[in-house]
Amino acid sequence: MHNTDTAARSVRAVRARRALTMRGEGPARGEADLLRPLSFMDDALVLTAGGRIVSVEKFSPAAVPAGCAVRDLGEVTLMPALTNAHCHLQLAHLAGRTAWGRGFTPWLASMIPLLHEALDEQGIAGEAAALRDGGTWLVGDYAGCGALLTGRAASAAEVAYTGFCEWFGFAAPFTDDERPWPPSCRGLMARAAGLPGTCWQPCGHALYSTHGDVLRDAHAHCRATGGVFSLHLAESPEETELLCGGRGPLADLYAGIVLPEGWRAPGLPPVRLADALGLLGAGTLAIHAVQCDAADCRLLAERGAAVCLCPRSNEHLAVGTAPVREHMRAGTLLCLGTDGLSSNTDVQVMGEARWLRERLDVPVAALARMLTVNGAAALGRSGGALSHGMAARWAIWPADWDAA
Repeated sequence: MHNTDTAARSVRAVRARRALTMRGEGPARGEADLLRPLSFMDDALVLTAGGRIVSVEKFSPAAVPAGCAVRDLGEVTLMPALTNAHCHLQLAHLAGRTAWGRGFTPWLASMIPLLHEALDEQGIAGEAAALRDGGTWLVGDYAGCGALLTGRAASAAEVAYTGFCEWFGFAAPFTDDERPWPPSCRGLMARAAGLPGTCWQPCGHALYSTHGDVLRDAHAHCRATGGVFSLHLAESPEETELLCGGRGPLADLYAGIVLPEGWRAPGLPPVRLADALGLLGAGTLAIHAVQCDAADCRLLAERGAAVCLCPRSNEHLAVGTAPVREHMRAGTLLCLGTDGLSSNTDVQVMGEARWLRERLDVPVAALARMLTVNGAAALGRSGGALSHGMAARWAIWPADWDAA
């Protein structure tokens, strides 16, 4: 009897009006997959033990282990925990301090002087906890000198963490022992040993701010190790203007500071330049993809790259709106991210889904998949479902989506 009581206490049971399990679903590419009807389970029972889901099934008294109390959540619909595929936890100290609404370059100019300030450890920990409390189980985070700090904060909040160690700048030469890891992240693996749920990959900031050789090296490393290569791509009109013609406000801001003496514009728009450098393909995660025409969308899809949409950040910085429907039609793997607090109000990725629903009328079936199975796949992780073996985490389906 004692053993039975102990077993019952180790199992937790939760009951809800409905559950969207996404069980058996893989990543969805293209409209046909994204818009497939979702399958809900009425009167759902979720059993967990040791921080993992044991089962998700229709409630019945017989399904509840003897002596196990059931926590009834009432009239809510559970859905798989969410993935925030692009964040900058390191920039928590910049919340509310940068210029919004005037374009990309004014925002960047307002942020640059603040980047030399000490990181806000308490703020970073708070944002990691906010991810957890908002139903996020996995985050893809860009970091430099704060990589270990952000990884520790996510681990403490029990949020799985894929850290992208960011190369920034065109300085040369780069020695063989430096690449592909940027100086701020060297030795990270040894210092991060023992942090559960965390992993790191080298990445580039963007085509206009990172040496092309470094981008290629980081991409090759990620491909060889089965990791995800990420870069900010086609975010603003200023980026396109700089790369195509070497002119514009971004060129003026970066001249002699980031762009080296003698730098010449490659003469290609962002997506086509990334392709020319060999950076697109399965395992590449392109962030933003706002300044894309139909041919760019098709190219991203044909190469097998994933795209992380950050619509609220794009609106705040007045850089345009990503062609979401065109990306969907092309068959690109789409997921969602919030970017950092320098360009957004919070790290709740559900806010991005709500924005797409309210502003662009993106169907909820597509949004549910972007938030879950697609986000996990874009970060190279298995997950995004309420099913056996997954972390004992979930999010709440928005009640106002029920009629959609």
